[in-house]
Amino acid sequence: MSCFEKCFHIYVLIIGIGFFTNLAHADLFKTNLGISNWSGDTTLKGFKNEDTEKFRNHNKKQMLDYEKEHDIKLFNVVDDNTRYGKTAFFVQAPSKGCFNRYEHDCQRKMGEQQKRVEAHYSAFNGGEHWFTVSIKFDNWALNRNEMIVTQFHSDVSQYQNMLSLKIDNEEGLFLEHQSANGFQFVEGGSEECAGGAADVLTEDKMYCPKLKDIYKVLPSSKFERNVWYDFVYHLNFDKNNPDHEFIKLWLNGELVVNNQGQGKTLWWPTMPGIEEWENKITFHFGIYGSKKDNAFHSAYFDEVHKSNSCENLKLERLGYNCKNLNNQTQIIKPTRHDAPDL
Repeated sequence: MSCFEKCFHIYVLIIGIGFFTNLAHADLFKTNLGISNWSGDTTLKGFKNEDTEKFRNHNKKQMLDYEKEHDIKLFNVVDDNTRYGKTAFFVQAPSKGCFNRYEHDCQRKMGEQQKRVEAHYSAFNGGEHWFTVSIKFDNWALNRNEMIVTQFHSDVSQYQNMLSLKIDNEEGLFLEHQSANGFQFVEGGSEECAGGAADVLTEDKMYCPKLKDIYKVLPSSKFERNVWYDFVYHLNFDKNNPDHEFIKLWLNGELVVNNQGQGKTLWWPTMPGIEEWENKITFHFGIYGSKKDNAFHSAYFDEVHKSNSCENLKLERLGYNCKNLNNQTQIIKPTRHDAPDL
């Protein structure tokens, strides 16, 4: 064997060891969620890793203790089931035990218990943003309890999320736009108004959505497990000019949500008592919902990309192109509205 051949084989071996080591040790608490930039993988693209803007997760000890006790990996990087490229994220969310922040999710003041295995990216400013995320629902029983698989939130803990992609047995996949019609102020606060954290003081729970806009994305009758669903978001956040804000969402290349020009709020306004610098935008993907169903949920997430333009998403790898997406301009109004029960 020549020197060149020996060196080449050693190089391949090193690359292979590095790649599989990356798989073995990837989790929510590593830089870029454990995806190596040098690998050229497409699983995660366009996200920063800076002090002010990066993936952050706050329940590390709780989750790692749970994984060790129950011999399970709740958030992992795998190479055996991908939408495109070398790897994907595999997320598992049991309904027994606590693997979240205790006060925030496992023991809320209203007695509600939540399970949450989410990647949490914060915090970025407004303007136009494009996102893609591909999801394959694995072990997934549809029931009456809603589960969130992506959401856009404010960094302000008193606010509920602005936008969330949910799934249940009645409506299938649907987009809930909580910030659509602005806030209603509840004097003294209400448990229904908070963003969910139990340790937020009741008097801070004063900002409730007025009326939520609900968009049907995929009816439950057409929902399938173990197939990839490709979601593309085009969002414009502009709290100074809410009339300019909009939401567009495509599922597998078909426009399913478009409220452009409808005067709907997207970015929560900065309310009295809230600092302007606090009110930035966060993006989450994973599994988040109630434990009431007593069910085990798992799903794959891949091609999670963020960009300021459609072209930079390089959608051709998924079988789509920006021209076809942007040529779909029809306004799609909400399927229904929902008001909080105060």
